[in-house]
Amino acid sequence: CSVAPCIVSLLFISVLMGEPRIVSPNITLYPVWKGKLGNSAVRLICTLSGFYPDKLSVEWQHDQRPLNIVPNELKLQSMEGREKTFSLSSEIEPNITEWTTGSSFTCKATHEGSEYEKTTSICESKYECELLH
Repeated sequence: CSVAPCIVSLLFISVLMGEPRIVSPNITLYPVWKGKLGNSAVRLICTLSGFYPDKLSVEWQHDQRPLNIVPNELKLQSMEGREKTFSLSSEIEPNITEWTTGSSFTCKATHEGSEYEKTTSICESKYECELLH
């Protein structure tokens, strides 16, 4: 085939097949505890929602260093019309002393070669930090 018809054929196949669909995750990270702050265990919940395809990895960090902890994870699939997306919830229970002394915790996700992260600490709220010091 000559060059021009081949390019047209490839363009037609590309349009027909479509580019691979990639939808980036939305990420949230928040702490949850019962009772008085500092007196009960805290759980950190990282939610990554609305992403596609479903291959996504999560790493937790403590003060910017990898955290050697196995998170509880739950992945869900949803369908809106013909569009399928996924959500993943990753939860850890950090050391209470590290949490109450103001250490930072980061949920870092990798999806389709891009990284997404959120960081939190007890000092996110100035009021909570003042209560501890």
